[in-house]
Amino acid sequence: LATAPAAGEVVVVDLQGPRIHGRITVGAKPHGVVFLPDGTAYVTYEAVAMLRRLDPTTLSIKAEVSLPEPPHNIAVSPGGKVALVTSLGSSRIWLVNVQRDQVMDKINTAGSPHDVVFEPRGQVAWITNWESSLIFRLDLGSRRVIAVPTGGKSPHHLAVTPDGKEVWITNHRSQDVTVIDTTTREEVARVPAGRGPHHIAFSRDGRRAYVANNGSGDVSVIDMATRRVVGQIPAGRGLHGVAVW
Repeated sequence: LATAPAAGEVVVVDLQGPRIHGRITVGAKPHGVVFLPDGTAYVTYEAVAMLRRLDPTTLSIKAEVSLPEPPHNIAVSPGGKVALVTSLGSSRIWLVNVQRDQVMDKINTAGSPHDVVFEPRGQVAWITNWESSLIFRLDLGSRRVIAVPTGGKSPHHLAVTPDGKEVWITNHRSQDVTVIDTTTREEVARVPAGRGPHHIAFSRDGRRAYVANNGSGDVSVIDMATRRVVGQIPAGRGLHGVAVW
């Protein structure tokens, strides 16, 4: 699935083709999209205060979740029971019951939550705090939010390593990646990236990290063991997301 904000669509791509299976008209400025365990997906909007659940097979909208604020980024817990949603310009994070398509709770922070990701066990989530040098660690059980320093400037996006031992954060303004130990909550490395780093993804074997650099139009390839950049892949201007097959 790919969001097309200007067109107000979600594009469904059949990877076996590869070909476009179809398009779902969803309304103004769709931004984030994430699959749910049953094969449907949630889409977030930057202009509308709701989530929509989509069925990519039938190209239809199955349900709507009303929110007090327009959502931005979203993550679904590994068990598929809850989702966490951030809103631009808000200090709150919304907890959504996926099975009921309902908002369960709001979680207040002392910052501007931007991106969000779960640890593999699903009890802890990490959230970037835009325009700061901090990120947040959220314990879902206690709803407790702890601020963790990154050492970088404007932490933007983040990803937890497949083994759950580290969280990697792209720092938009310092143009680097911070590595935080999820147990000690301390910075263990900082790695240079390209200009304006956005999303980050890992290879399945846990050997490489890939960073989409919006400003420099390339993808940084990082050796995760040595914490060194081992390659730059030119990919064109305005990069935002990255995924590894």
